[in-house]
Amino acid sequence: MKLRLISLLFFGALCFIILPGNKNGRASESQKGNTGAPGDESNTNGSPRTCSYCHFGAAGPVTFIHLIDTNGDSVTQYLPGQQYKARVSMSNSNTNLTGYGFQMIALRDSNNSDLDGFSDPGNNTVNNYKIATIPNGRTYAEHDNISSTPVFDVVWTAPPQGTGPVTFYAAGNAVNRNGTTSGDGTDSEVFHVNEAIPAGTTNPGTAVIPLSLWPNPATNIAYLNLQLQQGGIVRLSVFNLNGQLCWESKQSLEAGLNSLQLPVATWKAGTYVLEVSNGNQKGISRLVKI
Repeated sequence: MKLRLISLLFFGALCFIILPGNKNGRASESQKGNTGAPGDESNTNGSPRTCSYCHFGAAGPVTFIHLIDTNGDSVTQYLPGQQYKARVSMSNSNTNLTGYGFQMIALRDSNNSDLDGFSDPGNNTVNNYKIATIPNGRTYAEHDNISSTPVFDVVWTAPPQGTGPVTFYAAGNAVNRNGTTSGDGTDSEVFHVNEAIPAGTTNPGTAVIPLSLWPNPATNIAYLNLQLQQGGIVRLSVFNLNGQLCWESKQSLEAGLNSLQLPVATWKAGTYVLEVSNGNQKGISRLVKI
């Protein structure tokens, strides 16, 4: 018991001494990747280590990743060689957390290799992110300093044709600026994108999630039933017919039948597309708000 207490005290001191320096980026300052991606720094049980290993004690934020095309639309497929914004954003309702940071990497699904597609526009005062390469050769996009805004837009160039599916991994950190790692909140996110398929071919990829929406049309609340092959984090995204993201949520759901509610009362009247994905399955359905 005494040895364990000494170890905990030593670890706390180590975090205090080292981690405040990570305000300029974990890869830049400590040469570590902590996005939760395969091959990142790991815990003793072998699982990838994220910011929550040291930053803890507060609820929130919720981290999201979006891929934004040149039209400003959120997309789930990439065109080889095209340039996009890989956006990391944090939804935070905790008023004590006023500073933000992130780290992100994009890996090829087939072998978890780093695609090294991020680029730095050079004006970090405006964009508040930079690119950092660690000794194992992996390249990360991460905050350049503590940011007062929870949105980071990173320039990403899609890989060559034939690369196949790509997964973005990101960890978001919301801090209370007290100079230590206590009282902070963290969250990590995984976002899958497929290579756009040429016309006339079919996609053998992701399995379908059976969805059932009612009432449809809906006025105040829409009820959603979905059947999952396995439990885990499920991402729900609602788009208008122009492809613009209108609402999103992340839920931890069990395998089998799940029932959810969609808060449509504040949505504008019109037709929407609901996309539900957990990385292994995807479901799409239309919903009319009246």
